[in-house]
Amino acid sequence: MKYYVLRITGGLLTIFVSSLLVFSLIRLIPGDPAAELMGLAFDPELARLMRIRLGLEGSFVQQYLAWITAVFHGDFGYSFINGAPVGQEIGDRLIRTIQLLIGGVFVGILISIPAGIVSAGNKGKWQDGGIMAFTTLMLSIPQFVLGIFLIYIFAVKLHLLPAGGWTDPNDDFVQWLKSMVLPWLCVGMAMSAFTSRVLRSSILDAKNMDYTRTARSWGLSEKEISRKHVYKNASAPTLTVIGLEIGYLLGGAFVIENVFAYPGIGQLTVKAISQRDYPMIQTSILIFATGFILVNLIVDLAYGFIDPRIRQQ
Repeated sequence: MKYYVLRITGGLLTIFVSSLLVFSLIRLIPGDPAAELMGLAFDPELARLMRIRLGLEGSFVQQYLAWITAVFHGDFGYSFINGAPVGQEIGDRLIRTIQLLIGGVFVGILISIPAGIVSAGNKGKWQDGGIMAFTTLMLSIPQFVLGIFLIYIFAVKLHLLPAGGWTDPNDDFVQWLKSMVLPWLCVGMAMSAFTSRVLRSSILDAKNMDYTRTARSWGLSEKEISRKHVYKNASAPTLTVIGLEIGYLLGGAFVIENVFAYPGIGQLTVKAISQRDYPMIQTSILIFATGFILVNLIVDLAYGFIDPRIRQQ
C-alpha cells in the first residue's frame, strides 16, 4: 500500500509542478496580449479591462491561483483569436487525439509483441536479423518522414487509402476507418521498434536466469518454461517501455496530426502557437503534460502489481 500511496502522491505533485511551469513559461513570453488583440485600436482603459478578462491582472501568485482554481472547475479561459471557450474548442479534438493514440498503440502492440517473441526465439537466425533490421530502420526514420512515405505508397501510388483528413464515424464509419489506417500505422510502426527490442532483450535475459535453469533441471519443456516463467518476467520492463512510448507519442501527436491533416489537439496546438493564442497553448500543453504523467503513473502502479518485489523496495 505504501508503494501505491507514494506513486500517486508523486504523480499529483508532478502534475502541480508541471502546471506551475506551463503557467510561468506562458507569462514569460514578451509582449502584451491585450495590446496585440486590439491592434491599431489600442485604448489603455479597454486594454486594462481586457487584461482583467484574460486573467492577466494582479501578481503572479494571484494570477496562478485564479487560473488553477478555474481549471479545477473546468474553466480554461477563452481563446484570444475567436473568443470561444478553450475547453469547448479542445474537447472534440482531444477525443480524436485519444482515438489516434489508442488505435496506434494497439497496432504497435500487435507488431512489437510477436516480433519480440519471434526474434528472441530465433536468436542469430534470419528471422532475428530481419526483425532487427526493421526495428533499426524504424528507429532511424523520423515520424514525419515515415508518415510521408506511407502517404506516398498507399494514397498516391496505390490509391487504397486517403492521404489525410478525418471523417466523422457517425456520418460514414467505413470512411472514418479508412482515414485512420495510415495515422494508426504510422504511430504503431514508430512505437513497435523500441518495444520489440526491449521485449527481445528481456526474454533472452529471463531465459538465462537461475529460475529457468532450475525449471529445465526439473524436466519442464521450453514452452512450459516460457509460458510460466520467461514471458511473465519479461513483461514488466516491456510494460514500462510501452508506457514511456505512449507518453512520447503524446508529443509526437504534434507531428503526426499535421502530416495527415488530422484535426486533433496536436494540430490545434501548432495553430495556436502560430497565432500566439496563449490560453489555448497553455491548456494544450497542460493536457499533454498531465497525460504523460498519468500514463507513467498507471504503468508504475501496474509494474508493482506484476512484480511484487517492487512494492517491497
